[in-house]
Amino acid sequence: MRKVRKRSDKKGMPPGSLVGVGESCMLTTIRVFTYNPEEWVEKELKNINDFELGDPAKYTTWLDIDGLDDVNVVRSVGERFSLHPLLLEDVLNTDHRPKVEEYQDTLFVVAKMLSLDEETDGIVTEQISFVLGKTFVLSFQQMPGDILDPIRDRIRHATGRVRKMGPSYLLYALLDVIVDNYFLIVEDLGERIEELERKITVRPGNEDLLTIQELRSLLITVGRYVTPTRELAGRLNTIQTELIDKATRRYINDLQDHTVYIADSIGTFRDMLTNLENTYHAGQNMRMTQVMKLLTIISTIFIPLTFIVGIYGMNFEHMPELHTRYGYFIVMGIMLGISIVMLMWFRRKRWL
Repeated sequence: MRKVRKRSDKKGMPPGSLVGVGESCMLTTIRVFTYNPEEWVEKELKNINDFELGDPAKYTTWLDIDGLDDVNVVRSVGERFSLHPLLLEDVLNTDHRPKVEEYQDTLFVVAKMLSLDEETDGIVTEQISFVLGKTFVLSFQQMPGDILDPIRDRIRHATGRVRKMGPSYLLYALLDVIVDNYFLIVEDLGERIEELERKITVRPGNEDLLTIQELRSLLITVGRYVTPTRELAGRLNTIQTELIDKATRRYINDLQDHTVYIADSIGTFRDMLTNLENTYHAGQNMRMTQVMKLLTIISTIFIPLTFIVGIYGMNFEHMPELHTRYGYFIVMGIMLGISIVMLMWFRRKRWL
């Protein structure tokens, strides 16, 4: 059974205390990529003490760490790379907003991976933390499985620029894949909004209002992470540090542009949902108006008919028309004629 740990479990502890926050459910695995333009090595470590950093002048190293439940492993990684205790504390606290922090010899970056749940059509979020050093990148995430396989494949097959450039480009490439996945989610939501717009325009249904609220909630969720990610990219683009080389800053600037575009798209889609909601209510009001109009016309036609029926419904003994041979047919004819005249009048007035 999974045990959910909360921030309240750290109450009273000094800053830098390493206590995991989240779901305790898996073992920690460490995968290492060491590469340069000519060669690469990939292996899985059972113990961080088995790790040996390659020649900094020749190799870039990426430690890909899955699972944060074993605090001792995280602590050992921190000791191996001389990471600040507050940085390690933030790694284990998996409910941070995206951010970037500068330490003495490293940059600490927190990002959010978003994915669509095909079963519920909801959005699944997971925090991933990066540590950028002079010759290495560390990544920490809670759950196995992610969207970073394209970067791993580029390293394995020497495609793209990742093996030709340094650790800062690797950090950019990882963040770029995360942001590209934002595009997929926003585009999917945009298609669902356009489909809903066509449906509401043709034939709105009672379930459409609930769909609008669900889509708005999903957009708010995505926007809650896109906005700080845009700030993160802007911070990486302007921060004065030797850890990010000049060539990589050009790509980070492009990453910032992507986040701005996504944020603008989210704003546009939220406006579309607001307009759709107004259109839905206007359509419902129009339908109600048409129903009330029809009922009013029917009621108006029956007013004189009810008057006639009321007269002949009186039980007086000496009514002149009571014994008329064709009285019933004459009265029915008069009532039918009145109805036809009134319908013609309504149509002439364009009330029908």
